[in-house]
Amino acid sequence: MNFEELRMDESFHKWKDYAPKEVQYLKFAESEPSVIAAGHKIEDVYFAFSYARASLLYSHVDDFGELVGKDSNSRLYARTHFLNNAVLEYALCLDLSWQVIWAYVQPASLEYLLKQEFSKMSKECTRDNIINQLKCIISQHSVGVAKAQRLIDVVCEFDKSENTLHLRRLYNMLKHQGTIHYEGLGSNPVEMMVAVQGKCPPMLHRMSYKPEEIEEMLFKYHDTFKSYMDTIIEVIFPSEYLVNEISPSEALASLINIRQAMD
Repeated sequence: MNFEELRMDESFHKWKDYAPKEVQYLKFAESEPSVIAAGHKIEDVYFAFSYARASLLYSHVDDFGELVGKDSNSRLYARTHFLNNAVLEYALCLDLSWQVIWAYVQPASLEYLLKQEFSKMSKECTRDNIINQLKCIISQHSVGVAKAQRLIDVVCEFDKSENTLHLRRLYNMLKHQGTIHYEGLGSNPVEMMVAVQGKCPPMLHRMSYKPEEIEEMLFKYHDTFKSYMDTIIEVIFPSEYLVNEISPSEALASLINIRQAMD
């Protein structure tokens, strides 16, 4: 695990470029309003992913300063605290990636976009609803069948990967237990110390992990999620989306139509 390589990773910063600016509204708000909504959600993914990487990096600093004491237990607590944050934040990235697809596949119009209707629809966004919506597009043999099938393949392939499943298990531990037990940080007895007829009765306990195990999993997830998100972006966005140029006549015509849609 190379923390310096993680620190220098800038490849995902390109995601923030998909946050729609005025030129994107002028070029796509009428013809492809869904890509505007999807671009807006990608900015959410970008920030969540950035926070997750920061938490993973913070778990491995040499000096926590005034945050904790200098003893080994205090340092271990701080390290695992940031690891827990990284697990939650990387898991959040997956949920937000579903919202990107959901924003893209929802029926949309210029009025829908201007009235913030896509934000209301996000409440219905679940993985199963996304898959069902994509399957509906395929069954209707409408425009976008190839993209819908590709998005299903991407989501299902990423979901079933062992590393993604591992992250989701850890996320559920934090959601239902409030913490992950780390070796060396508090007791976690598996069985009673007293034997009865040669056997020690079991005790309720939590799965225990070494910090290094969580770090390794998060490093892998960081890289695989980048590839997964890059593929979603490639499928959804037209190649000219990031070309920040528009003729004055096209801009004026689009502005007039946007203004009319506001009434």
